[in-house]
Amino acid sequence: MNTQDLLSPVTQRSRPVVSFPASQSLWASTTLKTGTISTGISQLDDAVCTPSTEGDDDGDDDDGDDGDDDADCRGIHQGHVTEVYGPPGVGKTSLALNIASNALQTGAKVVWIDTGSPLPRLRLRSILLKSIQSSESTESPEELMKNLVYFRAQSLPHLLALLLHPPTGFPPDDSKLMVIDSASAPFPSYFSNPTELKARLAQSRTTDKSHIQWLMNRNSNVTSDLANQLTKLATAHNLAVLVINQTRTKIKGQPRATLCPVLAGGAWESSVYTRIVMYRDFPSDEEDTSKNVRFAEVTKRTGKMLALRLESNIIPFVIERDGLRGLDKYQSPRMVALNSKEDPNKTGQRKRKVDEISDSQDEGDSDAEYGWIDGDDAGLLEQD
Repeated sequence: MNTQDLLSPVTQRSRPVVSFPASQSLWASTTLKTGTISTGISQLDDAVCTPSTEGDDDGDDDDGDDGDDDADCRGIHQGHVTEVYGPPGVGKTSLALNIASNALQTGAKVVWIDTGSPLPRLRLRSILLKSIQSSESTESPEELMKNLVYFRAQSLPHLLALLLHPPTGFPPDDSKLMVIDSASAPFPSYFSNPTELKARLAQSRTTDKSHIQWLMNRNSNVTSDLANQLTKLATAHNLAVLVINQTRTKIKGQPRATLCPVLAGGAWESSVYTRIVMYRDFPSDEEDTSKNVRFAEVTKRTGKMLALRLESNIIPFVIERDGLRGLDKYQSPRMVALNSKEDPNKTGQRKRKVDEISDSQDEGDSDAEYGWIDGDDAGLLEQD
């Protein structure tokens, strides 16, 4: 494994800008096959594939080799940005390790950038060892991990310096995947929320409107620059850029408290080609194994948001020591309710109608219903 330090801007060289006709760029973009990297879960590979690999709408195959092409077009796409976000502990880093392992087995180099969470080397070695045993390869995990180039960005300026002003040879030649774990981690320490920022400005008695506007917009400006640069790196080097995004709780403007990605906005949204949301479901009382089940849901594909939530886009999986394992016959309560055509009142508890809900003064037995009956508070009175 190669570990590289960040170079200072003084030691970096300016690169000349090479121009070529737009028609040549359009022709190259339509004829170049970008390739894909498997996620390690076959169901998830099928969910993130492009519509062109899913087959024609009429079901006809013009070429007899389409089946072979489909087998090679499953997984996240090179030349584009893939975002994975979700709450802590759902398996975002484990999914990134799975994808990195599959990329290393092809002989390509993988760039791993961490912003605070160290790379779990032992976990990656276990995943590589299992893949080698299943494929009967003669290479060892240590030989494959030599193609892993590891960077550690200790702060947001380090991350921006590495990506916006990359040193010579970044990313290395023959690189196929770049993982950022996680891109959103350094942002909260540098940019406070708008409410806190307004309070600080009021205390400092800042009256310059242009300066206030700059302070309010600098978070989105930095996010926009980061998103644009990730897209350029993915396109110019034919990289599959995998960005791990954390979540925050959003209350204002929402019917209930909602988990939203930390990095968001118009520029960030346009840069994301594929989005995978990872979460846990509420465990069932009948199945104890559901406590360890996570879900990966594809919400954006080929740069377009998916308007409908389909069961085929929600992939259940479990995290094991040697990687992720998809579940074929598991169906969560949320997935059942998603496609249920029955009355929603039948799936849960019975809801009372409006005329059945009476005032508390008329409900004489309401205390008994909730366990407060005569004599329950006698022990409390004796303690006084």
